[in-house]
Amino acid sequence: MRRRHLYFATLIFLVSNIAFGQCGHNYDRDVRRIIKASEKLPHEKSRIVFAGSSTFRLWDNMAESFPEYEVFNAGIGGSCFSDLYRYKEQLISATHPDILIIYEGDNDIVYMEEDGDQRDVSHIHSDAWQLMNWIHHTHPELPVFLLSPKPSPSRWEHLARFKAVNSRLEELTKAYNYYFLDCWPWLTDNNGQVDSALFKFDKLHLNDEGNNRLGHYIAEAIHNAHLEDKTLDTFIDNWHLAAANADSAGYFGAFYNDHSIFQGTDGGEYWTAREFRVWAAPYFRRERAWTFEAFERHWYRKGNTLWFNERLDSPHMGKCRGVGVVHTTKEGLKIDHYSLSFEVPNEVVGDLVPLATPERIEVLKYQQGLDDFYTDSTTSPLTREERAAFHGHEFFSYNPEMAVEAQLQVLENEPWFSMATSSGVSREYRRHTKATFELRGQTLELFLYQSKRLMAKEEYRDHLFLPFMDKTTGVSTYGTGRFMDITKPEGTTMLLDFNYAYNPYCAYTDGYSCPITPKENYIDVEVNAGIKGPEEH
Repeated sequence: MRRRHLYFATLIFLVSNIAFGQCGHNYDRDVRRIIKASEKLPHEKSRIVFAGSSTFRLWDNMAESFPEYEVFNAGIGGSCFSDLYRYKEQLISATHPDILIIYEGDNDIVYMEEDGDQRDVSHIHSDAWQLMNWIHHTHPELPVFLLSPKPSPSRWEHLARFKAVNSRLEELTKAYNYYFLDCWPWLTDNNGQVDSALFKFDKLHLNDEGNNRLGHYIAEAIHNAHLEDKTLDTFIDNWHLAAANADSAGYFGAFYNDHSIFQGTDGGEYWTAREFRVWAAPYFRRERAWTFEAFERHWYRKGNTLWFNERLDSPHMGKCRGVGVVHTTKEGLKIDHYSLSFEVPNEVVGDLVPLATPERIEVLKYQQGLDDFYTDSTTSPLTREERAAFHGHEFFSYNPEMAVEAQLQVLENEPWFSMATSSGVSREYRRHTKATFELRGQTLELFLYQSKRLMAKEEYRDHLFLPFMDKTTGVSTYGTGRFMDITKPEGTTMLLDFNYAYNPYCAYTDGYSCPITPKENYIDVEVNAGIKGPEEH
């Protein structure tokens, strides 16, 4: 008889220890048991780790609800948020979860001091925040599902506190892009009363039916989260594909509105969607605009706003990074901001910095613009067949030594003369300015001309024409010389940058009357800058 009383007393003690302990208890023995058990698992499938209090600890048939996963129960009876934080390395890091499910707060509510609800709720929120913040920084890619403290008949008197804590926890999960699972709708009836039939005799812990219902709810949440990730990836993948297929409607239709932002790799490429559409029009008139393919992407969420970062492969730009902000709208997902950048290994940064001078960048922009001019059907001098065969101009590497300071002499009362052209029809020009400069150790002169025909047009009133030949002419550059366009300088000096030298239309196609450089504008040096000769014509 005494043994029977002793057994009953022990049972009561164990139940009370599980249900009515206090936060900050020594759980070293439980933790060692959990660590030892986790080491025996093969981790051959994605692993779900359940970390929390006795709601998990006493869930015996947990694995049955998640057949696609390796399930590991790291629950400890009587634990609180602060306990899980104290043993975070052992219960979370050491168990190597691919998905983490947390259940805490139930005991926190019952154990908290009776000094006013607001202070108590804030205290629980602080403990939960400390845990979530650590997970976020230590395991940034880990999907985390936080289960709401459940309703139970034995703790129904704390209803108001449960609701207050759940509200704070839900806001906390949004801040870290985690998932908040509210189990109250699954454990209460239509009148909002807790369903006692789902609980064990202690009216605190779920029975098999209750656990099955909870397991179904969690499994569905995990499935929906993965489905959401797949939907998001498909949306961005299709956006990149629209560019690759030159689908302008599909590409720009993915933006949130005309004021959404696209930020390119160039420092000046900060456009609204409307500005970006105008800039990109020549590219989308081709069969392909540009091609980027993601091989890594990570999503984050807060409310209806999502953001992501991705790594991309591109045949023309190599490895790149993209960062974007996406809104969920009635029309579906929409991009509000996207920023593209190069990946630059730290080892070569020192080599690249000297290349990124403002002068060089402007030259590269000019060269890209020249390529775009020739490929755009609305501006190109080339026929359709010639555009199809055109693969861009060939340029000399940027050479800062080919940008020289020239002394200027404006020439007065110069007569008009006939400049020969490729078609045999002469054009009227006159000398306007003589430029004297030093290049490759020589003092050289070039004349800047004014066109009589162009002077009649308002936009060319300040335009000067500089044709020149040099020792590369007919060797690596076009045989009748190269051109530069100059705006009338205001002072007595100017920067003469041969990196901007270009070819006339006649270098690439027939049917144009192009000026032939006068012999007086031959300089006896090699100007290895600007555009090279065409491959054939």
